[in-house]
Amino acid sequence: MGEKIEPDESYPLRFSLILRFAWATLWGRRRDLPADIAAALAAVRPSPQVRNDHHIPAEGPFVLVLNHYERPGLKVFWAGCLASHAVAQRRARHKAVRWLMTSEWYSARLGPIPVPVLTWRLLFRRLGRAYGLVIVPRAAERGVGRAAAIRTILNIVRHSDEPIGLFPEAVGTGRLIQPPPGLGSFLLVLSSHGLPILPVGAFEEEGRLTVSFGPPFQIDAPRNAPRAEKERLASQQVMVAIGRLLPEQLWGVYAQAIREALQPEACPPDRQAGPSRPEAQDRAPL
Repeated sequence: MGEKIEPDESYPLRFSLILRFAWATLWGRRRDLPADIAAALAAVRPSPQVRNDHHIPAEGPFVLVLNHYERPGLKVFWAGCLASHAVAQRRARHKAVRWLMTSEWYSARLGPIPVPVLTWRLLFRRLGRAYGLVIVPRAAERGVGRAAAIRTILNIVRHSDEPIGLFPEAVGTGRLIQPPPGLGSFLLVLSSHGLPILPVGAFEEEGRLTVSFGPPFQIDAPRNAPRAEKERLASQQVMVAIGRLLPEQLWGVYAQAIREALQPEACPPDRQAGPSRPEAQDRAPL
């Protein structure tokens, strides 16, 4: 399990799909996200695999949280696509996940040419319109834009049954890292509105991109705890739930917390955040 994959194993997008994405992005035309994702994944070899998709709620809103698994030749959006496809396959209505997406990339290049941040902002804004994504300003100082994004998310929560998806770490290369400040508090707010948190672990096994779903749960933080402690507890509960679905070499900074959570005496069976070991999970090819 968790066999190391060489960097030359890549996941390219078909040129025809790139043209479709570019056309929709350029003109701001709405596209069917589940259909485009299915077309992109159909060309991937070896075929990705999904585990434990029975944990995906068949109806109602939820918050999908996925680790930021990325390496050379495999961009993070592939894991998001695979998780989205699994959700669409399990639901009769509201199949598309409303992903939260950063508003910009820094130090990004197109080959040897650096791409200005303003170019990414314009591109991502148009991409958001095409696929119903929620664009969240990355820079902490852009408080007005971030507040507007949070209002959009809360409106989705209150007025629709659409699932929301996000990568709590925001950045990373595979091993778990701590989410940015404020993420835990944000997820705690969503959980307090009754949204279940659906943990998903992304990794590669024997050359195949894999996502594994864990059971949905509610974040549990004492009401009277200081704000900073609530933030820490919420972030840790989410990341440990994700980590339980990953091979041990990807546990990163949460290794000790995950080991403790995997101990039978750590909490009653009905309170545990996920399956005990990835090896014990059901497997279902895409």
